[in-house]
Amino acid sequence: MASYCEPRLSLAPGSIEDSIRVLVVEDDADSAELVRLNLTGFGESNFIVERCQNLVDAMARLRQPGIDVVLLDLGLPELSGFKSHRAIDYAAGREVPVVIYTADETAASRKLTLGAGAASYLIKDHCSPARLKEALRQAVLHVRTGRAMVD
Repeated sequence: MASYCEPRLSLAPGSIEDSIRVLVVEDDADSAELVRLNLTGFGESNFIVERCQNLVDAMARLRQPGIDVVLLDLGLPELSGFKSHRAIDYAAGREVPVVIYTADETAASRKLTLGAGAASYLIKDHCSPARLKEALRQAVLHVRTGRAMVD
């Protein structure tokens, strides 16, 4: 695993088959910790969370098996906006859904990333923990069952 990726396991109830492995790609440590707490902090969910601080490490991690969904911040040092999504989508071989989780509220970013195949586009300051969990579940469900996404 790349040096900046930090595996974090959830001790939430449910079998490992029901667990959703999330790769959080976020350069801000406080934001990443808040996401981790929102997904695993109350012992009610079944998320397993890993974090990569940058795009290069995230792309390397995606070459290995075990990630069900990527939660991607668009404001990364190496690339920003829809270019970050394109790089991650390419690294995942278009097989792992990507949920955008960003402070970028511009219509252009939303349109470009969703048009390029992002599973969902969530604004950090306007997204509840329940909505975040639901978006991740729906993205994984879409891939596992081939069902259409509703956002």
